[in-house]
Amino acid sequence: MKVSAGALALALLGSAAAAQDKPLVIPQVEGAKQGRIVGRAIACGVAQERTGPVVTQNRQRMLARVGAAFTEDRYLPELERAIAFETSLPKPSESSCAKAITAFEALETLK
Repeated sequence: MKVSAGALALALLGSAAAAQDKPLVIPQVEGAKQGRIVGRAIACGVAQERTGPVVTQNRQRMLARVGAAFTEDRYLPELERAIAFETSLPKPSESSCAKAITAFEALETLK
């Protein structure tokens, strides 16, 4: 079956346009970013009853976006490392905690 150059170009442009509708997700970057937010919130005193569901919700979201292998092998290790690091630091200042809690609340309400 022969495909013309014009048809091939249209197919490539169509898939490029469709790809622009979905932002690129790099699991390890998302894990580190979300881990810093959750870790800082924990360090500022946000209870496990609030942070646990957020971690679970974002894990499910990552599973849906990139699949189990990338979630388990890339996203979760970075998430856990960032949370462990942030919670190992001394409690942030009041102004830093206010920013951290605002960022956590934004993550918490993310759909």
